[in-house]
Amino acid sequence: MKPSVLPRLLIPAIAAALLIAPAARAVAGPCTPMIEDTQAAVDRAIADLAGSGPTAPEGDDALLSHDPTPDTMAQTEAAIGDGIEPEKALAAIERARKADEAGDLDLCQKNLAEARDAIGLQ
Repeated sequence: MKPSVLPRLLIPAIAAALLIAPAARAVAGPCTPMIEDTQAAVDRAIADLAGSGPTAPEGDDALLSHDPTPDTMAQTEAAIGDGIEPEKALAAIERARKADEAGDLDLCQKNLAEARDAIGLQ
């Protein structure tokens, strides 16, 4: 029986991924940990809001058994109008990521503050 080609190809791919992952983290900007914390807080707020707020009719994606993403949940919550603005929070986080990539810590922090304000966090 011939050995499979897949393991021989898979081992170098895994090794490359293991070498690249720490390098990607090493080039992270000064604001990256704050972005990750804020993203987690926004995701929790969206999930909590979705679980406790008013309901909406099932969308076409749900009928096709597609799982919701934070973006689609934010759009639905914004449409229902629960008082927080998850779409604004997600947009502010995206702007913070771009500022972080550019090395602009002040702008990154400003955008993260906007994201927290949009979901009612201090």
